[in-house]
Amino acid sequence: MGPRYRSWLWFWSCLLSLSVLTQALELEELFEFGEEAGDQQLQPGSDSTAELPLNGSLYFFSNTFDKVYINTNGFVSTVEPEAEEEYLGKMPSNFKMISALLGDLEDSDGQGRVHYRWDSSPEILNKSAEHIRRAFPRDEGVDPITVFIVTWENMAARGTSGRGDRLDTKRNTFQLVVAMMDLSSCAILLYPQGGWFWKTSLGTYFRTTTNEETSIRELTEKTNAGQKGVWVYEIGSSPFFVAITGGVTTEEDEATELSSTVLPRQTQVEEITPANEYQPIYPETETLTPEYGGLDYEPEYPESETPTNTDVERAEPRYPEPSEPRYPEPSEPRYPEPSEPRYPEPSEPRYPEPSEPRYPEPSEPRYPVSEPLQPRYSVPEPVDPRYAPVDPRYPEPVQPLPPYHRPQQPQIVVVDEDEDLNVNVFAYNSETCAHNRNKCSAFADCRDYSQGYCCHCRPGYYGNGKDCVAEGKPQRMNGKVIGRVFVGNSATPIELSNNDLHSYVVANDGRAYVAISNIPAGIGPSLQPLSSLGGVIGWAFALEQPGYQNGFSLIGGVFFRQAEVIFHPGNERLNIRQQFKGIDEHDHLVVSTELDGRLPAIPLGSSVQISPYKEVYQYDRNLITSSSNRDYTITSSEGDVQTRSYQWRQTITFQSCLHDEASRAAMSTQQLSVDQIFVMFDPDNNLIRYAMSNKIGSVHSSLPEQNPCFTGRHGCDINAMCRPGEGLQFTCDCASGFTGDGRYCQDTDECRESPQICGANAVCSNQPGTFRCECFTGFVFANDGRTCIEENRPVDHCQRGTHDCDAPERASCSYTGGSAFICSCLPGLVGDGRVCRDVDECQQDRCHQNAFCSNTQGSYSCQCHPGFHGDGFQCSPISTEREKTVCERHRESAQSSSSSSSGSGIFSFFRPRPSVGQYVPQCDRHGAYEATQCHSSIGQCWCVDADGQEIPNTRTGPGNTALCIDQAVSPTPVGPTPRPDVQPVAPGTHLLFAQSGKIERVPLDGNSIKMEEAKPMLHIPDRVVIAMSFDCVEKMVYWTDITGPAISKARLSGGDIIPVVTTDLQSPEGLAVDHVSRLLFWTDSMRDTVEVSKLDGSQRRVLFDTDLINPRPIAVNPAYGRLYWADWNRDGPKIEMSNMDGTDRTVLVSDDLGLPNALTFDIEQQELCWADAGTHKVECMDPHQRLRRQIVEGIQYPFAMVSLGKNLYYTDWRREAVVSVDRYAEKETEEFLPQKRSRLYGITTTPTQCPQAYNYCANNGGCSHLCLPRLGGFTCRCPDAASAGPCEERNL
Repeated sequence: MGPRYRSWLWFWSCLLSLSVLTQALELEELFEFGEEAGDQQLQPGSDSTAELPLNGSLYFFSNTFDKVYINTNGFVSTVEPEAEEEYLGKMPSNFKMISALLGDLEDSDGQGRVHYRWDSSPEILNKSAEHIRRAFPRDEGVDPITVFIVTWENMAARGTSGRGDRLDTKRNTFQLVVAMMDLSSCAILLYPQGGWFWKTSLGTYFRTTTNEETSIRELTEKTNAGQKGVWVYEIGSSPFFVAITGGVTTEEDEATELSSTVLPRQTQVEEITPANEYQPIYPETETLTPEYGGLDYEPEYPESETPTNTDVERAEPRYPEPSEPRYPEPSEPRYPEPSEPRYPEPSEPRYPEPSEPRYPEPSEPRYPVSEPLQPRYSVPEPVDPRYAPVDPRYPEPVQPLPPYHRPQQPQIVVVDEDEDLNVNVFAYNSETCAHNRNKCSAFADCRDYSQGYCCHCRPGYYGNGKDCVAEGKPQRMNGKVIGRVFVGNSATPIELSNNDLHSYVVANDGRAYVAISNIPAGIGPSLQPLSSLGGVIGWAFALEQPGYQNGFSLIGGVFFRQAEVIFHPGNERLNIRQQFKGIDEHDHLVVSTELDGRLPAIPLGSSVQISPYKEVYQYDRNLITSSSNRDYTITSSEGDVQTRSYQWRQTITFQSCLHDEASRAAMSTQQLSVDQIFVMFDPDNNLIRYAMSNKIGSVHSSLPEQNPCFTGRHGCDINAMCRPGEGLQFTCDCASGFTGDGRYCQDTDECRESPQICGANAVCSNQPGTFRCECFTGFVFANDGRTCIEENRPVDHCQRGTHDCDAPERASCSYTGGSAFICSCLPGLVGDGRVCRDVDECQQDRCHQNAFCSNTQGSYSCQCHPGFHGDGFQCSPISTEREKTVCERHRESAQSSSSSSSGSGIFSFFRPRPSVGQYVPQCDRHGAYEATQCHSSIGQCWCVDADGQEIPNTRTGPGNTALCIDQAVSPTPVGPTPRPDVQPVAPGTHLLFAQSGKIERVPLDGNSIKMEEAKPMLHIPDRVVIAMSFDCVEKMVYWTDITGPAISKARLSGGDIIPVVTTDLQSPEGLAVDHVSRLLFWTDSMRDTVEVSKLDGSQRRVLFDTDLINPRPIAVNPAYGRLYWADWNRDGPKIEMSNMDGTDRTVLVSDDLGLPNALTFDIEQQELCWADAGTHKVECMDPHQRLRRQIVEGIQYPFAMVSLGKNLYYTDWRREAVVSVDRYAEKETEEFLPQKRSRLYGITTTPTQCPQAYNYCANNGGCSHLCLPRLGGFTCRCPDAASAGPCEERNL
């Protein structure tokens, strides 16, 4: 038996030993493809080509490529391919290609498509890694960086479409996935079962199968990767990482039965293709290549030496002689002799030591023959095991193995479906990256271990993998402080309720700053010794000494801290509990703090100095403990000095990754050194401030590090990382997302430098050190995490018109989420919404008895009978002499009384006025009271309402005429009238609502929200927009943000953001525009004020700063010069009212209120409405008559509200939605869920026309500065700040 025959016998025995039971690949098991996956489509045709730039390097043999070309004919090439007639039937081609199924294909009939994309989403990377691991089961560290996916869907052989010979109905769907890793690339070919065809007249080519169509079908029935129809090959590697090893075969025909591509020795031509053109083999072919793939190269054949890779300049693969077997014989040793090192000497080899071999001993048979089912995968081991450099920031799994064994080409597994094997071939752990990658930080990689997965921050970032931040970047912490603390011997605790805590740390020098707001003066001085209350951020981001790590590097940003403080000599005790919740969307560490206990009293005006201290941290799994004694000195305002101390004990609990053994090897103790401590209580602003410098290092005394990177005295930019060098040398590197020389770093505006970085249908928002992509409304991210595609949401039957509601003129369809909807009959109709019938209101006696009733579809009209006049609801007989009105009768009575000099009469109750004998009311031509009434004999005028009653505070002196609103009722109409509760909304009206850092707009169609047309109006990164208001005159949107804090504006049509108020603000949470008097009103819940200014922010004046606790929503009534606001003080919530000039302040509502967050005023209906997050109700009130009514109850957590037409619209924090309420039907009618789900804040409308009202302050009312309206007039007021020119205050 010759060596060649023995080689084939050995090869077949291997194949038989690899036979396992597995299932065929189904179509739905392909990698996701199509538009919803973010794919692009190739232009239809029979020879179309498209270029695909790659997001990584493609290793193809010993070359690398950064782009590929997709072709209709079933292949991908590394250069733009020639015309198909140059290579079809003339293989091998003159260009490099990877072919999935080469042939003359077409997709021009509308049924076939070619999809392609590159993808780096976690799900796709994990799926490709699983296929590779199945094919190379002994490999470790299969970590694709990116893949490109090409799917040929429903492809037909060219010329068969529409022929009617049944061949036109046969179509192929297949897929090529190329996974690109750090040092190599793998091709995954997928052939789902069903529908396979081929015809043999496509020309001559080197084959992987036979000439028969059945051999093509067998592509779906065989495998080398554990599942029928799946084939995996390693197609290239880094020159320093030799991967591709050619095989050897004979020239005998039986070699074709192995489904192996047979190739001639060609130079500079590299291909991987199944034999899709099936003519005889070229006789000179001698090289066996991996199954179902062709590799063209010119290998080097060594004379006799052992293959090595010590010559860096000569990195091409080296192959054995053709006469040698493809794999070493079982008796051949696997490792070189010690005297012949195979690699340059590595300091830390990645493969096992010789004392622990993972390969069979030379005397053991490598491939068992007598037990073909064990092992399940007998794969040849590599001749040259490789290794990769170890990144010290990435701890390796236990017993690291060579990531890819060479030449480990996976073998064909012939599947016998009748074989009854009760064996679980593959078992997977659900705790893998495939199911949990989204739990890692966006700046981390997920890594699988034997018992689960762990997250590891990428280079340039640090943390625990769940939370990662950029090295050198300053960090911020935000949170709230609550608690009950006794001070001194006081028996009454001081309550802290959601006090804001803000902290900032310069990471490259360890300096931390902390501030807590709204601290009462009774406790503020006594909190000064507790610098660690917020100084935990100092430990978390302390300056690291060589070999040591700060808290965030070790445990990230999610942990629980509990501390006990015992003060001496009084033995007071304070407990501190802090829950750290990780990094939020603004890259801020979030913390909630609770205090409970007693503090020793420190008098107001005293200063505190804290001595530097050291604190030893003991580390254990999921637990950190520390304790220290701290001295502090109190200096009173009189100069008296006391020295005190306290003992500090704390525990920090957290959840570490259990599966990464390397993370368990962290040092057991570290020492935090804190100095340069500064504390201060600011009674004027009720702020307590702390500052300190923090270093983390060894507990053992040693010479301090002198390198500036470890002392913090380096001069690097605050957005830079200090890199230590030899001695005192160092360099400064800007943090990720910043550019510069390290001494000065500026933010990189990725959005401006790469406008298409977020792709189509998305907007890019620049952030300090990074950027954020947000899809437009109606679009969501595809699996690659970047491409925005139309939201594949459940079917909105209302929008598509596929609902079963009654006709639009009788019913409305309301989408309620998922694929659900509600049918509702329109007003005036009854039924279940699917069948609606008209209500005949005329049968209900809606009209006057002397009127005709005309029923219409959904409504009705009334018209008085001939001989009667009125609106149909009220009809009166027509007489030749019109009945006199109240004013006319009043005037007649006054005139008769005046002539008799009598001061008595039935109308003498109109007081205060001159006697009836001297005053005669003025009536208009309709008999109504003139709005302005004057008495010439005394030279006074005043305003009256529609009943002739004098409006208080409107009387003017001689020479002046009151500016009054006409309260008269217009003449009663005659003829049909519309229903009084139907008020159409003008076309072009939008809702605007705030969602953290952006303002969105959604159009209204009548009273319905056109949800599908919602889109962003304005992006304001790093801002939290709270309140909004709209100026209908200049079409300008105004808003407040609490991060500035500031009040700003921008045009509805777009443009720059214009600052309005930027100083002396703390938390502006309510905003209202008076479009008539051109004024701006707002509330500040931290300053506890209600303020006013001109629309440009000038002439600012505080109207109220007393008896306010938490003022938030504010609304205006320009027609009456009224102002309304709500205070959600939990101990006494209320809604108040005043004139716009600050006079006549009164409590409008105080009963049955909880948290009145939202407030709006309807100018047309003169109705004030509010939503209460405490009582969970929406209510309305007529503020003139104090008539209060409930609209709906059972709402969740409203934040802001606006009225328009018959509807109220409010934002809800819990539902994360805009909710529409019909206040006449007293029910919710719609819910709009924005595409990005998060809390919604302010809301307003953009009416196309302004509500009409009399302008008391026309031409500024003649005032020198502020003209502020009030009921029946206005007041001239001066701003709080001194301004140019004299200011005169007066009432008019």
